[in-house]
Amino acid sequence: MKKIRANLLGIYDLILAFGAIFIGIKMINSSSGIFTEYPKEWLSKIPFDSWVIPGIMTILLFGLGNIIAASLSFRKRANNSWFMSATMGGILFISLIIQIIILGETYLATIEFLIFSIIQLYLSGYGFISYRKRQNI
Repeated sequence: MKKIRANLLGIYDLILAFGAIFIGIKMINSSSGIFTEYPKEWLSKIPFDSWVIPGIMTILLFGLGNIIAASLSFRKRANNSWFMSATMGGILFISLIIQIIILGETYLATIEFLIFSIIQLYLSGYGFISYRKRQNI
């Protein structure tokens, strides 16, 4: 994959990672276990009593996963870095669709995160195309 495409993908992965870590920390530190950015009613529809466990999962899955994807993109030979980024984008997209199905409603942040996942999938595809062109030469 061309280095500029790999760097672009890596920077985007880092932005998503830092955002996930920031939101995860806010979820963990929220007073009374209530994450004010999401409606309180959602807690009755999910198998958690507070936002602490989802916050930890956000940090570990999306924060750490995107950091790994970014580090693969920044490596000297970033041939398959698109795969990890596509995996993370796919997991985010699918988890948001499942969230919409379980909760039966959407929230403004849900739409924003769907857009972020689509952008990540698009950038991963852009990297994949570059990788395939290079393999065919």
